Amino acid sequence: MNRHLLAFAALILSLLCTAAEARRGESPWSIGDVAKRGMPPAEIRLAAIDAAALRAVDDAKLQRSGIAHAKRLAIAEERKLRLQPASSGQWQTLADGRLLWRIQVSVAGATDLHLGFESGKLPAGAALWVIGAGDYYEGPYTDADALPLWIPMVPGDHATIELRLPAGAGISNDLIELSSVGAGFRNLFDAPAKVGQPGASGSCNINVVCPLGQPYTDEERALAYYEFRGDDGPTYLCTGTLLNDVPADRKNYVLTAAHCVTSPAEAASMRLYWNYRSADCVVTTGWSFTQNQTGASLRATRADADFTLVELNQAPDPTWNLFHAGWDAQNIAPSSSIGLHHPSGDVAKVTNAPIAPFTFNNCIGTGGASQNTHWHTGPYDQGTTEGGSSGSGLWIPSTDASSRGKRLIGVLSGGTAACFGSNPDNGYDCYGKFSAAWDGASPSSRLRDWLDPAASGTTTVAGVNHAVTPAPSIDPVIATRNAAERDARALRNARRGLARQATPFNPGQ
Repeated sequence: MNRHLLAFAALILSLLCTAAEARRGESPWSIGDVAKRGMPPAEIRLAAIDAAALRAVDDAKLQRSGIAHAKRLAIAEERKLRLQPASSGQWQTLADGRLLWRIQVSVAGATDLHLGFESGKLPAGAALWVIGAGDYYEGPYTDADALPLWIPMVPGDHATIELRLPAGAGISNDLIELSSVGAGFRNLFDAPAKVGQPGASGSCNINVVCPLGQPYTDEERALAYYEFRGDDGPTYLCTGTLLNDVPADRKNYVLTAAHCVTSPAEAASMRLYWNYRSADCVVTTGWSFTQNQTGASLRATRADADFTLVELNQAPDPTWNLFHAGWDAQNIAPSSSIGLHHPSGDVAKVTNAPIAPFTFNNCIGTGGASQNTHWHTGPYDQGTTEGGSSGSGLWIPSTDASSRGKRLIGVLSGGTAACFGSNPDNGYDCYGKFSAAWDGASPSSRLRDWLDPAASGTTTVAGVNHAVTPAPSIDPVIATRNAAERDARALRNARRGLARQATPFNPGQ
């Protein structure tokens, strides 16, 4: 084998070894028949929420007629606590000598739960799961997963935490600590099946698999729906885009808005969901949340251009067949523009603005004067943007006369655009310019140091596939449908009320 083949093999191996696993692996003990015949786990009940009231308060902020507003979406209210294995829950020894800790956390009225473990260190051989209603679970997480660890949402108003340790392991509070529970109030886990209900986007939005989105089948694979715990407490939803860089070395950079994520703590709490889209144009079907990962590190951010660049803590799994998007920093307005985003926590949508974007100020008021830092888009003739679309990309259309088609030129801040029935209204949006974010006072406030590390002077690049070799020859629609069927079975169980009753637990005991 020559040295080129050896180098190529090493690259493939490194990609596979560092890939983030889809966390629907080995089943937790708690959902097995033996567990269900035994005692339920101890329970801690946190303060209840009124989901409808919380939705109404946040929606009022996003529906101010004619007033530009940021388009991040609040989805959960935080409950702080300090839940530790040595002083709470139930321990038992399994037949093979391994130790098992279980506790159930409940928030009456919650539609889904978002758990954050911010401190601790799992020993080798340990495994952690979080189980929601209907036996839907995320895990296992192991000592290879760095803390803080934020778990992708699970459905229902209760979640069972299960920690399994190897035989002979010590039990202590520094194993792991549950410090944050986000009580969801939008039922986002089940939103795509509830068209017209809270969490589903307006009827003028267009699925990316429809004809308008078909030229962007690569770019839609760069799209991430993500949740994060804001520094102000609530859990929010925004959109991000996986980017290419000048060396095309597949660094795992994700671009989003600064009014979404602007601190290391917010970046660390990001939970990203890939390939979250419908398999059908007219009916929302075939969606899945199983291609997810957690955690990122802040690289650069700035309020005036309203951009943030993070680097994922782990590479996405190559079998997810993601795409690192191309971009253009030349500050040249195309004749029209395209948007790819996740409005209101819905599956991926596509938006078309038929007129050329023009230079505009930051319309949501971040970053002081913020003169000429944004693109003005709208009104749209197809689709729109909503809460949750913040951080999504503005794209040069595939039909552009230049050679720059299908490259990202902006990041959504917000605006007034919305649906007017089944049609877009006459509102507008502003997108932070990629060209404005390119330069700045330091590497922590500009993009060029990260995306052009050799300072080549390159200001535009095309996108590349994440996987160096083609993904397995599995039809992505079929794969998505298979994953969706697994999720649907879990949700059917949840709807049948299979949430187990548990004994109240006093954490002070």
